Amino acid sequence: MFGRTAELDLIGEALRRPDLVGTIVIGAVGSGKSTLLEAAASRAEVQGFDVVRLHANRAISTVPLFVFSSVLDSATAVPDAERFVAIRRALRERSDRRPVLLAIDDAHELDDASAGLIGQLARELTLFVLASIRSLEPVPEPILALWSQGIATLIDVVPLDRDSASRVASEALGGPLDPGLERDLWQRAAGNPLHVRELLHGSKAAGVLTQRAGVWVRNGELVASRALVDLVGHRIRALHPSARLALTAVVLAEPAGVGLIDAVAEPGALLALEEAGLINVRQDRRRIVATMAHPIYADVVRQTASVLTVQQLRSRLAAAVAAWGARRGDDLIQVATWRLDANDVEPALFASAAFDAVRRHDLELAARLAQTAHEAEPSSLSSRAVAMTLHLLGQHRAAVAELDARLSEPIDVVDAARARLLQGLVLARGEGDYPAAVAALEAVQSSAGERTQRRARAMLALIALLQGNVHSAVEQSTALVGAREVEPEAMTAHIGALAVSGQPRAAMAIADDYRASYGEPDARTLFPDFRWVAMIDAGDILTMETEVGEAWDGAVEGGDRHRQARIALAMGHVQVERGRNGAAMAWFERSGELSQSVGERFGIRWALCGSLLAAGHSGDPARVDSTLVALSEVDAHPAELFELYGRRGAALARVARGQTAQAGTDLLALGDSLLANGCMTHGLRALVDAARIGNARAALTIVRQHDPRPDGDLLPVCVDYIDALAGGDGRQLAEISNRLETLGYDALAATAAVCAHEVFVRLGDRRSATAQAHRVERMRTSGGVVAALAFTATAAATPLTRREREVAHLVSLGGTSKEVADACFLSVRTVDNHLARIYDKLGVRSRAELAAVLSSSVLGKSA
Repeated sequence: MFGRTAELDLIGEALRRPDLVGTIVIGAVGSGKSTLLEAAASRAEVQGFDVVRLHANRAISTVPLFVFSSVLDSATAVPDAERFVAIRRALRERSDRRPVLLAIDDAHELDDASAGLIGQLARELTLFVLASIRSLEPVPEPILALWSQGIATLIDVVPLDRDSASRVASEALGGPLDPGLERDLWQRAAGNPLHVRELLHGSKAAGVLTQRAGVWVRNGELVASRALVDLVGHRIRALHPSARLALTAVVLAEPAGVGLIDAVAEPGALLALEEAGLINVRQDRRRIVATMAHPIYADVVRQTASVLTVQQLRSRLAAAVAAWGARRGDDLIQVATWRLDANDVEPALFASAAFDAVRRHDLELAARLAQTAHEAEPSSLSSRAVAMTLHLLGQHRAAVAELDARLSEPIDVVDAARARLLQGLVLARGEGDYPAAVAALEAVQSSAGERTQRRARAMLALIALLQGNVHSAVEQSTALVGAREVEPEAMTAHIGALAVSGQPRAAMAIADDYRASYGEPDARTLFPDFRWVAMIDAGDILTMETEVGEAWDGAVEGGDRHRQARIALAMGHVQVERGRNGAAMAWFERSGELSQSVGERFGIRWALCGSLLAAGHSGDPARVDSTLVALSEVDAHPAELFELYGRRGAALARVARGQTAQAGTDLLALGDSLLANGCMTHGLRALVDAARIGNARAALTIVRQHDPRPDGDLLPVCVDYIDALAGGDGRQLAEISNRLETLGYDALAATAAVCAHEVFVRLGDRRSATAQAHRVERMRTSGGVVAALAFTATAAATPLTRREREVAHLVSLGGTSKEVADACFLSVRTVDNHLARIYDKLGVRSRAELAAVLSSSVLGKSA
């Protein structure tokens, strides 16, 4: 009953209303109306109703009153009039004993006599009618009149919402669904419970669905079960041949302009389909378009339509659009798809359309178009299309080989420059071969055109940034963004370089100005990723968490698994900052799985680097060790900027193993090196980690030597954090913790609070120490913050003697001083003296505050 509790409650309300005699439940095939009817009937039985269940169908509708056979066994052996009277009498007699609920499934199939009898009995208040009817089917007038006359309610069983449909699917499979599978199932079943179930059954039987780490994923297209195909196919086969042809054309062209369908189908065919409820017709700007009323209808048409019919329709549709001239953005790829499937090859069209398919994240179609174009008539365009699709499918070496082959042939300067740009991308991002990538990009000649040169220089600046050469990246990208036209790649390198060099707020402002002027750049440029890098270091983690969540939903809806992998990586780092290390590791694991699925082996490594950072923060040696093993099995990558997370994580992993001194040495050396190279953000974060595990003065010396002056809200706090630790200033540490928590950096806030607690303990300021311990415990319990490294020194928390613990425990349970004295064989004065010392040590003023302190796990352990 997922998603149907509201409808079930409405039926219950109608049963209690004295002015109603029935409820009619209406819905499409598979909407769950029969299940709803049975659930309502079962609930009514529990409430004391005598439930009579009737099941109408077309086969028995020709026999008057046959549906009532269960009420009167001899009903078929007497004339109709006598049966009518006998059934009426039997139901009235049952109603004399207790209220009767007549539950009729598929009431639209009732014969006239049965419908008339039911309407009569309902009006006589003999029984309450609960009937289900199918949408778009003619309904017997006596049943319909109950609603039209206002004595019965009508409940429209609409498709399930997305969450309920996912719960149905998860229940059917016995486990959670991968977001991509959940999206595909939603798009194909559109919330119809029967369609959800049968798509799952068909796909599972076909081996398309598998479980990976307890989560169901798909490794192919979802397949409708034979039962579902037969059920929907029966309705389609009943159509006139001209209507079936038009329906097939709509499936091929969806969303199809009505004029286009009319050009390949007979007049009036679309009207018949609309009246049958198989298509929807709506206004889309200046066009009137037809779409399938339900996605499953399109699936069935594709599985049952004649191969020759489909091929001929594709050719005719392509010819019609070509005759009018491609005017809409998706005309190119649609015509190319029709011609591809009709085996009507046009190489130049196919090669161009392949890049459109890439932008739509349909890599399978892109590969088919590119390969077909290249085999028919090799060209520079088709060669690049093939290389791009191979790269995105994870076949990077094959992509490089294709471009090498093209560059070894006679080729003009412009085409050679474009090939080298793509080659540089594949070598850098796919193969991790930065020297070869740099060589390819530097080979772009000046005669290739100014824009091509700018793109090559922008990619070189981005490579410098990723290698950790921040000063060089800032210099190169600054020159590029001063040009009249700024390429997205140049802006990506610039905002990334500014962000990591300690100017994240300036980078955010420039990025937002660029988006306002030019729109959102293509996600493949890494622009949104480096904008998030700036956001996280500028102190905008709360805004970033919302943005990344929305981007994840969009990438899942769009089916872009490359983008999903990068967004999951970003969300993992958000969760690290928020102190939710378990959630962070789950996101990093998801990013790694997605990277593996698209052949991005370095994406797997960067996800593991993030996991190691989260594991180091969590202080879990077992998780640290397993992550280090996994990381050792993945090739290293020269993108030092991403590797830094792993290096920080490796240092923190030493703390988890008890090697704190070596961890401090590693972090100090890392921070010093990064600041020297201009990578201020990572450098300061490494020094904060070094400071809070006992190296504050050495960290402060390094900070003063480099004199970083970052902007934004986070990095200046990091500098203050190191300074406060070095000076042993508990008040400043407490204030820093407050500032960090306000910004949303709960992991850092928790560590600052614990460091403040330790300082106050050393100073003997028990009250302030307890206040910080309370704060940390609140963050742990309310926000889920887990920062085990922050708790490594809590053994120094406020100590109580054995007798003081005993007294405190009894008082916290509500005992009076007299009751505690009696229980401990002490005098009341001694108990009060113990309480005074306990209050002083724990920094509390009342018994209620004492009880709250003792419920804290931090102080509970130390006590």
